[in-house]
Amino acid sequence: MSTAVPWYIKAVLRIALPAACLAALYLSIPGEVALAKTAGWSEHYAPAMPVCLSVYALAAGAISQYRRKMKLPGERTALIGGVMALLLAMGAQSISHLIEQSYMGTSWRLVVAVSCVPPLVIAHLIHMAETPSQVRSASEEMEELRAVVHAFMAESAASLIGRSQSLVKQCDTVGTVAGELVKAAERENGRWEELLHELEKEPRPLTLTERIEQTRKSLADKHGQVTVANICKTLGISSATYYRHKPSEQSTAGMLPLTA
Repeated sequence: MSTAVPWYIKAVLRIALPAACLAALYLSIPGEVALAKTAGWSEHYAPAMPVCLSVYALAAGAISQYRRKMKLPGERTALIGGVMALLLAMGAQSISHLIEQSYMGTSWRLVVAVSCVPPLVIAHLIHMAETPSQVRSASEEMEELRAVVHAFMAESAASLIGRSQSLVKQCDTVGTVAGELVKAAERENGRWEELLHELEKEPRPLTLTERIEQTRKSLADKHGQVTVANICKTLGISSATYYRHKPSEQSTAGMLPLTA
C-alpha cells in the first residue's frame, strides 16, 4: 500500500489552508480596527490591533506545537496563549459588530479591557521566549540530526530528479533541432551539387591565348593572310596584348609576320 500523500491533499496543505487563513485574517481586520477605535485609539494606531492579535495567535500556536513535538516545557502556557488570542479575536469581532448594529454601547470596562490587550500580549510573548529549554540526551540530538539529514537527502534527491528530467527534455529538444539542421544542411548540399553540375555543363569561356590560336586557324582555313595585324583586327586587341598572350612558337622561323 502506497504511503505517498495524494496530490489533492498537497494542494489543500499548500494552497487551501494559507488562503483560508489569509481570508480569515482579512475578515477580522474591520472588527478589530473598529474595536480599537472604540477604545480610544486614533486612526493612525487602530490598524495595529489586528496585527497584534494575529501575530500573537500565530506565535503562541507555533511555539506550542514546537514544544509539544520536541517535548520541551512551556507547552501549556503557549497553548493557553493561543486560546486566549482566539478568544480575544472572537470577542473583538462580536463586540465590534454588536456596537456597530446598536445592540450595545461602549463602557469604561470595555475601554479598559481593550486597552490591556497589547501589554498582556507583550508579557505573554516575553514569558514564552524566556521559558528554559529542556536538556536533551545525546541520543535525542542524534535522532533529530538523523531526521534532518534524511529530510535533506530526500529534498536533494527530489531536486536532482527534477533537474535530470529537465536536462533530458532539453537534450531531446537539442537533438530535434540538430536533426532539423542536418536535414536543412543536406538539402542545401544537394542544391549546391545541382548548381555545380549545371555549371559543369556550361562551356568554359576561352582564354585570350586560345582565342588567338583559334583565330589563326580560322584565317588559315579561309586562306586569309595570317598576320599579327589581321589577328589583332579580328579580335579587337592591340599588338602589345597579342604578344603578351600569344601561343608559344616552335621556333623563330615559325613566328607570324606583323603585316602582309
